[in-house]
Amino acid sequence: MLSRIKQQVKELGIEIQYMEMISNGYFGIEDDDPIVFINDNLNEIDTALALLHETAHFLNKDCEKCVTNHFQNDNLEYEANKYMIHEVLKALDNEHDFTPRTNYHLIIENLDLPYHLDEVIIDEFYNLIINKFNISDDDDWENYQ
Repeated sequence: MLSRIKQQVKELGIEIQYMEMISNGYFGIEDDDPIVFINDNLNEIDTALALLHETAHFLNKDCEKCVTNHFQNDNLEYEANKYMIHEVLKALDNEHDFTPRTNYHLIIENLDLPYHLDEVIIDEFYNLIINKFNISDDDDWENYQ
């Protein structure tokens, strides 16, 4: 998964640099070029998550936005986390072929993300399954249980 994410990031024209840092990652613009800095002490899954999160800031053009308070910043971070989780679930679905019976609790446990992102994982998983199986309402969902 990590090599595919790196390739996608590079195809967007974003440079990736690894360095020692306190946070997992940072997105910025240097000499008019987008760049993602990633903590070089992260394991493979945390590196993948950080790359996706920071790439979302690029795609959402967060560097162009004027953030004047922590509520705006919280929203930017929420959207970046939502994109990250969406992309991870798509990749995992490609590998494991999720069904409505897939135990999303195991996904939550294995990703080991902060607890406040559990609802985002559940929502994104539910959306993935609804779209994948063309489930239109609760009655259709019950047929898969």
